[in-house]
Amino acid sequence: MSLRQFVFSKTFLKTILVVGIAWILILGGSMLFLQFNSRPWSERHIPYLVGMPIDSAYRVIEELTLLPIHLDSVYSASAIPGTVLEQSPPAESSVKSGRPVYLTTFRITPPQERITVHEGQDAGLAINILERKGFIVEEREEPNVILDGKVVRVESNGVSLSPEDRRKRNSKITLFIGKSSLRNVRIPWLSGLNLADASEKLTESSLSIGYVEFGDSVMTSQDSARAIVVRQYPSSSSGVVKAGTSVDLVLNKVIN
Repeated sequence: MSLRQFVFSKTFLKTILVVGIAWILILGGSMLFLQFNSRPWSERHIPYLVGMPIDSAYRVIEELTLLPIHLDSVYSASAIPGTVLEQSPPAESSVKSGRPVYLTTFRITPPQERITVHEGQDAGLAINILERKGFIVEEREEPNVILDGKVVRVESNGVSLSPEDRRKRNSKITLFIGKSSLRNVRIPWLSGLNLADASEKLTESSLSIGYVEFGDSVMTSQDSARAIVVRQYPSSSSGVVKAGTSVDLVLNKVIN
């Protein structure tokens, strides 16, 4: 059979027809599959959620048959707690139903930070540390020759804080800073006072409390609370000293 006869034969024409139909079916099926998989009818437009309360943002997202996911939260003293800070995808984006929408919000409660400031630390450095941690710092000067320009103590609501104590950001912290003075003050008589009263009287006299020693009879915390001053140095008989001078105390339990 010649080539011309083969090309125009029924067998060849049938083969061409079958191949053509097969390609049409394959291409048509692929287009239908792609169209179905892309789900143009399920397309959703992401609304603007920034600044919205997290509960409201969740409801809006779920009404669009999308999946809200709370990704993270950050703290800002100037922001409204619990509102949306960022969203992904951004507003006006087009996504398919069932896709996740990630939200970052402002924290409802501020995080707690360690104080990390200790007695004897440079006052300027201590203020910088506390303010960087988000605390509101109130500075108070207190007569103290030894700790001039240094941290005497840190308090919050009248409670003395250690470097390991934690407080919420935006809390008010009182920083007591030592200050020397050329003014002379009289040393008060402290015998018979407990530690709290002796400390208060020294502060009233523009003096500071120095080394505190408890006698052998003081065994428990209750004993410490009941102990009274039995000796002080310098003593009241020394007359006057410079404001800010430290007074060392020895306390012992009262024995009836």
